[in-house]
Amino acid sequence: MFKVVALIADIMSDSNYQSAMTNVVLCIQENGERVHRFLQENGLLETTRKPKSIGKMLALPFNLQVNKKDLEEILQDTFDFEVQIDSIELEATETSNNPHARLHRAVVAWLSSQQMLENESENMLSDLPKKWQLLGDLVILPEAAFISEYWREIFNKTRRHERDDFWFNVAKALGGERLARQHPIAKDKYRSSQTELLVGENGWVEFLDHGVKFGFDATKVMFSAGNVTERRRIGSITMDGEVVVDAYAGVGYYTLHMALRSKAKHIHACEINPDSISGLSWAQEANGFEQSVTVHSGDNQETLPNLYGQADRCHLGLLPSSEAVWDHAIRCLKPKGGWLHIHMNVHKNNLEEWTAETLETLEKYAGSHGRNWQIKAAHLERVKWFSPHVWHVVLDVECKEHS
Repeated sequence: MFKVVALIADIMSDSNYQSAMTNVVLCIQENGERVHRFLQENGLLETTRKPKSIGKMLALPFNLQVNKKDLEEILQDTFDFEVQIDSIELEATETSNNPHARLHRAVVAWLSSQQMLENESENMLSDLPKKWQLLGDLVILPEAAFISEYWREIFNKTRRHERDDFWFNVAKALGGERLARQHPIAKDKYRSSQTELLVGENGWVEFLDHGVKFGFDATKVMFSAGNVTERRRIGSITMDGEVVVDAYAGVGYYTLHMALRSKAKHIHACEINPDSISGLSWAQEANGFEQSVTVHSGDNQETLPNLYGQADRCHLGLLPSSEAVWDHAIRCLKPKGGWLHIHMNVHKNNLEEWTAETLETLEKYAGSHGRNWQIKAAHLERVKWFSPHVWHVVLDVECKEHS
């Protein structure tokens, strides 16, 4: 069995291995960048195979994180152009650029060193993680990585230093020095991370995100790498001279981009989690925002009233819903009005209905405080799929006095 599994590993990592039938998304080449980015950001891109041009079409490989029917439906809902799903032959990527192949080789080598390449090995090797997060030199594996019955049995047979060697080899294969594994967010008022550190002495990370310096303890707070498109979008909105209230600042996911790239005059960052505040305070100094960002620690139900009437714009970035502070946000805007950016998880079939209901609710809040504003939806951004059929969206709402 060892020879068979080792041979499979050699074939998968061999850059001369020319082709194999692969599931692909087909689109016109001019739309390829958008589809590629979508697959990559949602952990669906199959990086062991090369994209292929076929006339005017581009074939992009995907892995089966979701079934073909669900993916086809998701793609149709995501894009305003035609995409198709098919299976064609694609060449393997170069070994040096293929972290999946590096991971496969590292795992096979470790199993071989432990003399554990058994009949179950094919199951274990087919169950390797397809996606992960890299923050600085810390690799964060998904919650389900290496926890199957096969892996539990193997780890029970090995000594501590042998398991440490395994985790270290996984980290190196994926381009990191430290390794962690996600766990569900704690059900506390801080929504704390419960990420488990597997390799390394601590979870503090520092990295650059589209020109912004971030720093925080990844074992204590969450950072959603999948929201990168929205962080970039919010940073591309001109806020020159504006005062902004960020009701759920976290470690500065959006605060820092608004401060650096949108050129907001001042941002009031509200945050309840002390560990997030530690990261945000670090980033204030690292990015030179000591004067342009004020951190308001504590429950935003108590801190937001101190900001009534001061903001040109309010950012409401809590999922699954930020509705608890909509009334506060309306009152934080200046009497002449301003902008709201409302994050929410919404079923794909309810987007129009939710938008209309949201505007109606905001109008009631505004009216109850004597603000006779015209409130309209300027844009609905579909950030990413939160789960099958449920979008993480951001509704840009403009509030202004009637002319």
